[in-house]
Amino acid sequence: MPIVLISLLTGILTGWFRIGIGLNLPFSFPAGEHGAIMAGSFLGTLICLERSISYPNKLALIVPLLNSLSIVFFLASMPKTACVFLLLGSAGLTAIYYFIYVKHKGMYLLIMMAGALCYFIGNAILLRSSFFPASVMWWIAFLLFTITGERLELSRFILLKNASRKQLVLVFFLILFTLGIVVPFHSAGGYLIGISIVGSSLWLFKYDMARHSLKKPGVSFYSGLLLITGYFWLLITGIFMAYGSYFGLLYDASLHVFFLGFVFSMIFAHAPVILPAVLRIKVEPFGRSLYFWYFLLNISLLIRIAGIFPVQMPPYYKETAGMLNGIAILGFFINMAILSKITKRKSVMN
Repeated sequence: MPIVLISLLTGILTGWFRIGIGLNLPFSFPAGEHGAIMAGSFLGTLICLERSISYPNKLALIVPLLNSLSIVFFLASMPKTACVFLLLGSAGLTAIYYFIYVKHKGMYLLIMMAGALCYFIGNAILLRSSFFPASVMWWIAFLLFTITGERLELSRFILLKNASRKQLVLVFFLILFTLGIVVPFHSAGGYLIGISIVGSSLWLFKYDMARHSLKKPGVSFYSGLLLITGYFWLLITGIFMAYGSYFGLLYDASLHVFFLGFVFSMIFAHAPVILPAVLRIKVEPFGRSLYFWYFLLNISLLIRIAGIFPVQMPPYYKETAGMLNGIAILGFFINMAILSKITKRKSVMN
């Protein structure tokens, strides 16, 4: 977990460098590796850790360890070596999903295993070519498949009527995404990916249990609200992709709407439940203060993508929005740590 947090901090700082925020640090920083650090060293390790923690054989914990070591080599200006560790981590994650599937079966496991395989392909492409745009769609597929599979796993109990047919519709959209990566993006690829993401978001809006969570108070309502928000950003991602996300400002907007709007909404939503399981603490850290970081993240993201519209934006709007994006993420995790300590202390006193 400390290495995961170092990866997160490094990813945020490199992001600030890339949008022009000057930071006088006494050492060189891998600003050019921002995408690989956030998608691989941070998010990849987080997902590897989540899956290996619940795996019966504790040797599986080697997988997140290998994946997390990539940040050491990114910081040491050895990106090729870092990619090797990302490749090892993604191969290990694929193997974990395979062994879980052999024992338990389930469409949601196949979807998550396909996501891990996409993660492996993206890392292999980066190792060979060092060309981030060729890898980023595979990383997006990894996160989309993983999150969708996890939501399908949690929502399968409310899909009892025609469950197989409903799942096949989702699988169709995910297959469409994979085809969109293989087909050149400047031809039909962008449209296929756009249709896939829009279709997946509408499926989640309709069948995910998030709407049911909104009917309950406390952490359930909080999680439901953030999940619905994430699906909204996923829908916007699909629209942007269909319009050609590899062109100009739309490229930056598409990537950050997906990673910040969708992925981090999912992280914020699941953190009060997943974090205690990962850290092996018997508390559920939640407080209304978490809503502040939710609003800050979404407002700053709206400001960040406003530049793609024909409106006059003030100078440095993108730098300000990017700074607030990072503050929202860091603030959320600091808030979670404080809530964990407070909640744990209260449980001990009681």
